[in-house]
Formats: sequence, structure tokens, C-alpha cells
Amino acid sequence: MIWKKFTKLAIRKNGNCAGMILYLLLAFVPVLYLTVTGGVDRLPVLSERRAGLLYHSVIIAFFTAVCCVSVGLFVAVKLHSKKRGNALGRWFFLLTAPVPSYIYALTYMNLVRMMGRFIPSLLRYRMAGILPCVTVEGFAFLPYACAAAMIALEQVDAGEWKAAWLCRSSDRVYWKIVFPKQLPYLMAIGAVIFVLSITDYTIPSLFQVNVYAMEIFSDYSAAGRSAHSMELSVPLLFVSAAVILMGILPLRNVVKPMKDDEEVIPQYSRLMNMAGDVAVLVAVLQIVLPVLSLIPYVGNLSGAYVFAGEELWNSGITGLGAVAFTMIPSAMMALQLAEQKTMKPVWLGIAIAPLAIPGVLTGIGVLKFFSDTPLHVLRSGNIMPAIGMAIRYLPFAMLIQYGCYLRMDRNRIDAARLLQTGRGQAFFRVKVFMMIPGMVIAGLVVFLLTLGDVGTALMLMPAGKEPLSVKIYNYLHYGASETVAVLCFMQMAVCLAAVGVLYFGTWIWQKNHKR
Repeated sequence: MIWKKFTKLAIRKNGNCAGMILYLLLAFVPVLYLTVTGGVDRLPVLSERRAGLLYHSVIIAFFTAVCCVSVGLFVAVKLHSKKRGNALGRWFFLLTAPVPSYIYALTYMNLVRMMGRFIPSLLRYRMAGILPCVTVEGFAFLPYACAAAMIALEQVDAGEWKAAWLCRSSDRVYWKIVFPKQLPYLMAIGAVIFVLSITDYTIPSLFQVNVYAMEIFSDYSAAGRSAHSMELSVPLLFVSAAVILMGILPLRNVVKPMKDDEEVIPQYSRLMNMAGDVAVLVAVLQIVLPVLSLIPYVGNLSGAYVFAGEELWNSGITGLGAVAFTMIPSAMMALQLAEQKTMKPVWLGIAIAPLAIPGVLTGIGVLKFFSDTPLHVLRSGNIMPAIGMAIRYLPFAMLIQYGCYLRMDRNRIDAARLLQTGRGQAFFRVKVFMMIPGMVIAGLVVFLLTLGDVGTALMLMPAGKEPLSVKIYNYLHYGASETVAVLCFMQMAVCLAAVGVLYFGTWIWQKNHKR
């Protein structure tokens, strides 16, 4: 009933404004409430220590984004130059995309310990510092960079590509014609990876690197002053917002449908092929290493469920709640942006700006909002963490749906509007069904991100409602590697099962749809 009333409002002449307002209120509520109640009387003075923390954050985020985009670029080039086979062979790098980053942290630790038996110096020089942070985060975010690069290549006009070969070699055609068309996607995913990295403190803390996001969390944990935490966040917000706007705004001009009608098989030089082979090997390692690291603990899964079944249940309930709170506002905002005719860059910039808000600041804002209002009665359940996670990942859901909605068949929608016999029939009978794939993919991404979230969960989890991600994070600090490995395997199994359910459901739907 609520969905129907809201969508009826959305299909009126200016009805989508309601969806935009709802989206913006939810996305900015942590910062707005902290600003209204505490204010930002002065910008924080970056002391030498805090400037160093910000420097560490930028360095880790920059090299993580550069490594992911560089490897993803050549992975896409190599795979795209092969004949089209099954989807698994072409998109294999997405197999472990749902795996949380702390599983890669455990894999890295186990690998270094194993090598340390033969080279003891590795234990002293490779278990802490910026290098392991970049390595772990690079492996965790690499599937998304590969996917963005591959999607960009499959959007290039095959006829244009083939025509250019008449005058130039495959290498020259790629760098002069194809790469500029691919660049907006690479910049966008690079910006997202940069922001995800710079606003995270969990992986750096595991490797004893102090970063700026950890300073915000520590300050609030020690003093409980939300206004001061807001002031501390300003430099991080400024850097993240600048990167997001520069990286994602070029996507506003990408509106062409995917070009799947023709197959393009470039013949690259030996150097390009070698670079592609190395990149594909790295993509294979990001799948093989965590699997090999966790396989020895498969037999202990039943005991792990008894030990952490309640935490896994809390994670699942919070994830489903976050999906429920995210879907309507993100869908309405994405639909409005996809159909926006005027001031599109401005609205897109406003819509993606919440990506820059650190998860810890989102947690502080939601926690204070619930504490200061009648909603405090809901603090003991899973509703508050679910709302916090929904706010945190609302922009991600919107961006995914925005990309899907750009490719909807406009001719079909226009025809439905002309032939409808009543107001709203075109929306309910045609457009809604075309929106469903984007909503399903966005919902799955929000669920998986919530399942692996630590930074926001630490701020919002009620007493006795610890999610599995926080339990794993705590045990990683204790050094209980065997226990952590079993819990990580359970977490990875749940993530892969969620993806499997979606894949199987999609296959069933397509099979029935063809009939």
C-alpha cells in the first residue's frame, strides 16, 4: 500500500521531487543534524599529528585506487580481446566481489606468517605499515575496477572500433580512440575506491597505521562530543567530496546503450598482451588466495555457527532492513536523474555528495538523532543499525540504479504512455518492471556492504546485537587466527550464497520470461 501511494505521487508532473527530497533528507541527515544541534563554530586546526594522519589516509587511498584501476584496465583489455565464451569465463573476477576486506587481511597475515617461516625478516617488516593496507584494500576493491573497465569496453561502438583498424594498429586504436571512451568509467570507479578507502579505518588499524577516520572514531569514543567529531570530519569531507565530484561527474555524458551486437577481437602487441596476462594473474590471485587460506577450516563450520550464529543473524536482519529502507528513495532519485533534462550535472553532484561522508560520522549522526528524539525507544533493536546502514549506502544504491535506468528502452516507455487508458498505467505496467533489475542488483550490493561493514556498525550496534563483522574485526586484533578463519569462511559462504540465490533467481525468471 505504501509503495503504491508513493509511486502514484512519483508519476505526477512534479511527483519525482518527492523522491528527491526523501533521498536528500535521508542521505544528509547525519551531517545536517550534527550541524544543527552542535554546529561547526570553527574549522579544525590541522596540527602536525592530524595532518600526518590525513596524509596517511590520502596515500593509502590514492595508491589503492591507482593500483585497482591500473590492473582493472589491463584485465578488461585482455579478457575483451578473447572470443566470447560463457559469462563465468569472462567475468570470473566478480566471484569474490562480495568478500569483505578483512577476509583479505586475514589472508595476507596467514601468507606472511607462512613465508616468515623461511624468511623471518618478513614478519618484522611486512605485518605493519602502508604496504599491507594498500595490498589488502587493492585485492578487496579490484573486482569493481575490473567490472567498470569491462563495462566501458563493451559500450564502445564496434563499427567505429573496426573502422579505425584500417588505418592504425590495435594498440594505437585502443589508446587514441577506445581509452578516452573508457576513461569516465575508470575515473568514476577510482573515485569510489578512493573514498571507500580514505573513510575506512578498520584495515589500517589492523596493520598499525593511524589514519584520519580513526581519529574521528577515537575522539568520539573518548569524549562523546558529536559537535567536535563533526568539526574533525571537515578535512576528510572536503577531500572526499572533491575526489567524488571530479571522478563521477564525467559520467553525466555517458548515455549510450551497451553495444553487444558485434564481437570485437583486437590483436594487441606482445607488450600489451604481457601486461594483460600479469593483470589477469593478479585477478586470479584475489580469488585463489582467500579460498586456499580458508579451505583448511571448512570442517569447523558447524561449530562456528554455534559460536557466532547469533551474530550472523544480527548481520542478516540488519542487512535486509537496510535494503528495505534504501530501495524507494534510491529508485526515485535514480529515475529522476536518468530523466533529468536541465541542470543534470548539478543534481548529480548533489546526489553523489553523500558518498564523501565517512561511515563513522554517519554512525555518530544517526546515534545522536535517535538519542535526542522519541526514536530512542528503537535503540535496543536492529532498526537503528538498519537505518544507519541504509543512509550510509544509499548513494551506492542510487548510482547502480542510475546506471541501469540510463539504458531503459525509451521508445517502449513512450509507446506505453501513448497507449495507456488511465493515468499511471505506463508506469505500473511497463516502467516498474524495467526498473526491477536495477533495484535487485542495488539491493544485493547494499546487503553485502552492510554484511561486511565494521566502521558504522561499531557506532550503532546495540548491546547484545553485535554483528558478525565486528566479531571478526575484534578477533583479528586478538590474533586468534584459527577462530577468525572459520568465521571469515562462514561470512564468505553467506555472501556467495546471496549472490548464488540472485543468479539462480535471475536464471529462473529469464527462463520463464522466454516462454
